[in-house]
Amino acid sequence: MITNFSQPTIFRILTLLVSVFLNLPAQAGENFPQPTELDRDVGFWLRVYTEVDTHSGFIHDAYNLSVVYQTLTLTGQRRADKKLIRAAKSRYADILKALASDRTGSNAEQQRVLALFPAGTTAAQLRSAANNLRFQRGQSDRFREGLARSTQWTGYIKEVLAQRNLPPELAALPHVESSFNPEAYSNVGAAGIWQFTRSTGRRYMHIDYVVDERMDPFSATVAAAQLLEHNRQLTGSWPLALTAYNHGAAGIRRATRQMKTTDIDQIVRKYKGRAFGFASRNFYVSFLAAAKVSTQPERYFAPYNSAAAVQYERIALSEYLPADAIASAFNIDLAALKKHNRALLEPVWMGKKYIPKGYTLLVPGSKVNGSLENLLASIPADQRFDEQTPDLFHKVVPGDTVSEIASRYGHSVREVVAMNGLNRRFHIRIGQVLRLPIEGAIATAAVNTTAPPAAFQTSVGELPDESVTTIKVALTPLREMQEESSTEVSDSLITDEMSADPGDYTVADDNSIEIQAVETLGHYAEWLDLRASQLRSLNGMRYGRALVI
Repeated sequence: MITNFSQPTIFRILTLLVSVFLNLPAQAGENFPQPTELDRDVGFWLRVYTEVDTHSGFIHDAYNLSVVYQTLTLTGQRRADKKLIRAAKSRYADILKALASDRTGSNAEQQRVLALFPAGTTAAQLRSAANNLRFQRGQSDRFREGLARSTQWTGYIKEVLAQRNLPPELAALPHVESSFNPEAYSNVGAAGIWQFTRSTGRRYMHIDYVVDERMDPFSATVAAAQLLEHNRQLTGSWPLALTAYNHGAAGIRRATRQMKTTDIDQIVRKYKGRAFGFASRNFYVSFLAAAKVSTQPERYFAPYNSAAAVQYERIALSEYLPADAIASAFNIDLAALKKHNRALLEPVWMGKKYIPKGYTLLVPGSKVNGSLENLLASIPADQRFDEQTPDLFHKVVPGDTVSEIASRYGHSVREVVAMNGLNRRFHIRIGQVLRLPIEGAIATAAVNTTAPPAAFQTSVGELPDESVTTIKVALTPLREMQEESSTEVSDSLITDEMSADPGDYTVADDNSIEIQAVETLGHYAEWLDLRASQLRSLNGMRYGRALVI
């Protein structure tokens, strides 16, 4: 049936359709609002991501991001660049102080700097600005590289987000965290494209000295979706949930209590939490900027070649197998197998450890000639094992160095570093327990070993029990809150570095928690909203006594 509409009716229908169409982006953006008060901040990060590369950056005001004093070109030499940045900051500090003292007779450069501030800026505000100078390195080259890399995983990321009914815009978050670099490793130990710290990662993934799923973009994506969903449940909004990804959910909930608001612009502008620094204040706005760039990259960048997503075949291993035996059976280069199985750590590729039983191996479909099951079955029986290679444990004593320990046990420094996840400076401390594979006659050595016989048997990652200390905490209400959460949590939930997220610890049935690296009593006190003295009293600890791992 054909219906004839009058002109006014047709006009109303067209108006309604246009209204619906125009409102679609707004509805999609409801999860991630951009209050007018944050426009200048988002604009700043757009400039960082698209205008300047890593060989230059901005000297700017740390709180008013619309104030950018200078684009500074770097030399590429670390010491020279530090000196250059210090000199630029000092120069602008002198200008601001001079303007605060007397604006009459100011020269052209002083007038240019003054014009960066709104009319009516007071002398006190200019003096304060002299203390708020900051350098931000540009990211345009890294962002462009990240766009090219991201296409390997964005399809999978969006699929995982859709399965959990999470906003697809979250797929832009790795641009902020890592530029989609799967090998990214921060100076506080955050790793992979989603930049999980070891502690937070262990809530959702398998992490030990053989396998670290933070480095696998696929496993880490599932974990990131779980964490973001958990943050959203705890904080009540996506702007707060994203900020909690950097600052910790407990920290954000503390901010909303103190500020008596959940408005992200109020928290970004006015919250003065002890650990709420520049990175936390800018996490949400930098995400908004990254999302804008990633949805319309052609507006900001010249054409680039996007990496294709690899189609994998997967197989769960039913035995412990050497990596080179698998590479040989599959007729694939060992380096290629390593590239596609990033969760397996250096000891596996050095031949010090087997690929663990239960690990799901990823093999590019284009490299598979036959069924994976048949190819695995072709591995000789003497290359199949029921247990992982055993370990020897060495307790560090005064005078020990990594090179000396490595030589004593017949290993290279690189092997000892890889087995124990040591930092670039190979820092070890007295009392630290190092893990070393047993090889040949060394297996019978008793050179300063502290582990019981059981430690010489197959293990999947924990040090001997005598190296672990616990403290008591008073947090029954928090335990109940954790148990009521619908978030899936791994059985291996333990804690580690919490410098960026002092907000979520695993609590045993006796209300104790295990002490891990980088923790202080202050971290736990902040988490529990207690004084450190209360925790010392509860645990019978004298003042000044250090926590022991």
